[in-house]
Amino acid sequence: MPLIQILAAVAAGAGEPTLRPGLDADQVSPGPWGFFFTFALAAVVVFLVWDMTRRIRRVRYRSQVDENLAADARQTGPGSAGPAGAGNSGTEHYAGGEAPAAGGTSEAGGGSGRPDRGD
Repeated sequence: MPLIQILAAVAAGAGEPTLRPGLDADQVSPGPWGFFFTFALAAVVVFLVWDMTRRIRRVRYRSQVDENLAADARQTGPGSAGPAGAGNSGTEHYAGGEAPAAGGTSEAGGGSGRPDRGD
């Protein structure tokens, strides 16, 4: 059947919709539970989008900080103390409260020995 005939048949039958005999309008509507479920689903989606945006922004900021630190390290060279007044003492803040020993991992505080990025 060509598309024009299908559209004409649909347009001709478009009147006031009626229910089958024996059905009540309350039986085919979603009711309050349908509204609450739809509202909860929309709220969850809004929360997930907000959380995803926050996480993406955090990753972007971390990459910018890493790029800036790498650029500063290239400019100052390996033997210098860093930019004047930057407060760069050459130590990082670690999750256990103190820097790891020469062995590489921190035993204090149960940390993994990785720097604390201030999350």
